[in-house]
Order: sequence, then structure tokens, then C-alpha cells
Amino acid sequence: MPRLSSKYNDSCIKMFEFLKLLTQGPVDFKDVIEIFSDEKTAGKSNPHVTLNKYLNTLKILGLKIKKKQNKYYLLNFPYKISLDTNDIKSLSLIKQASELLPKGKTKKNIDSIIKSIEIRLSESTQAIEKTMSTTENIDYSFIHDEIKDQIKRCEHFCQEHQKLEILYTTIKGEQETIKCSPIEIKYEKRKVCLTVNVQSQSKIVDIPLEQILKIKQLPNATTQQIVSTTIVYKLKNRLAKNYKLRAWERSDGLDSNGNLIVINKNEDQDQLLARLMRYGEECTIESPKFFKEKMLELINQTLENYKN
Repeated sequence: MPRLSSKYNDSCIKMFEFLKLLTQGPVDFKDVIEIFSDEKTAGKSNPHVTLNKYLNTLKILGLKIKKKQNKYYLLNFPYKISLDTNDIKSLSLIKQASELLPKGKTKKNIDSIIKSIEIRLSESTQAIEKTMSTTENIDYSFIHDEIKDQIKRCEHFCQEHQKLEILYTTIKGEQETIKCSPIEIKYEKRKVCLTVNVQSQSKIVDIPLEQILKIKQLPNATTQQIVSTTIVYKLKNRLAKNYKLRAWERSDGLDSNGNLIVINKNEDQDQLLARLMRYGEECTIESPKFFKEKMLELINQTLENYKN
């Protein structure tokens, strides 16, 4: 009996040592094998076989461990944390803030805390978080106090459904005036945009509030129904698995070939084109046809720049 007890105690210690390493981040295969091979078992058992036994035991206990490129990753914890909607919003804000930080110790520590929380989330919380990230445009207005009055004014324009005449500065630094119908206020990290429908050009435009010089509300209301612009594109390979949906995007998940079909609604077309261009061969526009042609035109223009 003492012999059995000693053997079980040794197994428990090894298992806890393995779990301790996993909680600190990815673990190299050689470090894992080192745990399960010692002088007592040398020549008596294969550490690889022993490791598989422990992995199966942990799997039965509900722990998910994944091996990728000679490293082991812990995907969940035996105890779960359940968060409500407000908690998830707070976590989302912390993640947004971390993305703005320069690389360094502070960013590394915050990312580590976020990862520690996410790995412990319950299944129901994970489902809520996924739903929120794909369908909800979280209100970040409280972090834009310097333009708070301007945000309220633009929100009022969106509610009134009156046509606007906007004078603003373009990305090229030029002043441009457009007549449009306001749709919504869009928050993108540190940038706040007024999304408008320019019916004369049949396109949606996101205008950063800081670039708006003047807004004049016209006496006539929007007579035509605002037709939303929906762009469907496909992401492949690694990008399909790692892509983070924007608040105005949704997806039904991966298709049979492992591609992610993204449905994008009411994003500024020029900004969307520039973003999709960065994805290269990993991205294919599915519809509509006119947007595919605009992408082709942009690609050809880019190629022309390299011919000289």
C-alpha cells in the first residue's frame, strides 16, 4: 500500500508541475518530456507513452491541451468564470486599450492578464462574448470627452433623419463638401466617425469627427430609404482562423473548405478596400460585382506604380 501511495503521489506531482507550466504560457515539448522522465523510470517506461497517458487523464478531467509546433497550450481551466454583459464590455475595452500600447513590459503584462481571464471563461460567457463581438457596436463615447458635444450633436442628426451638408478635410488634406444622409456614429478605438450615405455617389462614407469643419442641417428630410451597402468577402488559411470581426460585420463561421465568409455592412468602401488589400491572396471578394471591379482597378493601379 505505501508503494502504491508513493507512486500515486509522484504522478500527482508530475501532473501539477505540467499544469503549472501550462498556466504560465506555451510549454516546449522538451520541457514537458523532462517532467515525465527521471532516474527512477529510466529504462522502465517510455516518457512519450507516459505523457500520452497523462494527457488522456487531463482530457477526461475536462482540460483541453493542444500541441502546435512543438509547444503545448492550455485551452481551458477546470474551474470557470461567468461574466455578465457589462463585465464583457469592460474586458473588451481593456483589450482595445492594450492594442494601442507600444510593445513593452506594460503591454505584455496587460495581455497576460487578459489571456488569464479569457482562458477561464465559462462556455456560456464565451458564447455571449462571441455574439457581442460580431453584432454589437460598443459605445466608447466616454473616452472621447474632448468631442463629447460634437458626438451628441451628430447623434441628434442621425435621429432627425434630415439631410446634411458637411464640409470636411479628406485624407489627402483637401477640403470637400458633400450632401448626405446621416446613418450612425461609429467608434473605432481612438477614432469616432459619422457614417453617412452619399446618395448622389451611391456609397457609404465614414467621416472622422475631428476632420469635420462644418455641418449644416438642410430643411428637407431624407425622402429615399437609405440602402445599406453589404460587401461579402472570403478569408482563407491562417487569416480565416485569426480574423477578428468588426462591430459592423458578422459571419456564420467557416465553410466546408475552412474559409471564413464575412458579411460587412455599411463600412466606408475606400477604407474597406485599403484594408482588404493588405490581406493579399488570403482574401477574395465574393459580392457585389461593382466592388470586385473596384478592387481589381485598385490592384491594377498599384501594379502600375511598380512598372516605372
